[in-house]
Amino acid sequence: MKPHWRFVGTSVAGPSHAAAGQPCQDSHRVKTTPNGALIAVVSDGAGSALYGGEGAATICERVIAHLEPALDWGMMCRSPFGQLAAACRAVRDAVIDARMHLAMAAQDSGVGINHFHATLVGVALVPGQGGLSFHIGDGAALALADDWRWRLSAPANGEYADTTYFFTEPDWRSRLRFARIEPGFETIFVMTDGVTDIALQQRGGASEPHRPFFEPIARFLADASVEDGERALHATLDSPAVRSRTTDDKTLVWASMRAG
Repeated sequence: MKPHWRFVGTSVAGPSHAAAGQPCQDSHRVKTTPNGALIAVVSDGAGSALYGGEGAATICERVIAHLEPALDWGMMCRSPFGQLAAACRAVRDAVIDARMHLAMAAQDSGVGINHFHATLVGVALVPGQGGLSFHIGDGAALALADDWRWRLSAPANGEYADTTYFFTEPDWRSRLRFARIEPGFETIFVMTDGVTDIALQQRGGASEPHRPFFEPIARFLADASVEDGERALHATLDSPAVRSRTTDDKTLVWASMRAG
């Protein structure tokens, strides 16, 4: 049998939103393409934005819609450079598409597009060929090899520690980061900033993954059913221990390539 992707993802409302009866402002989407590529994308709607949750959902949907055909075309052309170039173009096109959609929604609502502020973090991988991460703002994307080698797209904060960048800002092009993921990194975690607070650690002024956080999650999810995995992941992110450390909404997506 061909290798296939296993994936689990969940979004959990932070304590402040839950107490106020407000929905989670995070969003996430995961998609496998007909040719076997994986797309995982998450977004954190800004707490200060009136429609941040709508902005987050829109960018996730548009990224999937643009990347899926681009990745399958890239796989058919069998050129690694062609695949990466097509994926980068697709992500940029997705942001443009989402911004146009939200600009019209903002006009209809009589507000500015800043009321839809949201971040963007995602990964696109092709089996056996690697892929890339794409990123605007905070949150993180982590790619792991079986021997715990890792590649991390780390959070980017603004001028102050509690600020960040959004795809809805005028200078989004200068904030959009791409990073190559080489073949062999076939387990990924993509997360919003509510998870990076507990999943990353600082060493030498740089972020790196906190192995005791990721290892047990990956080990459990590798053998669990999708339903059990989602329940366990949700329970972990909504546990009293995690809620006491961060009040943000939290989104975490895990995916791993498995043979057979």
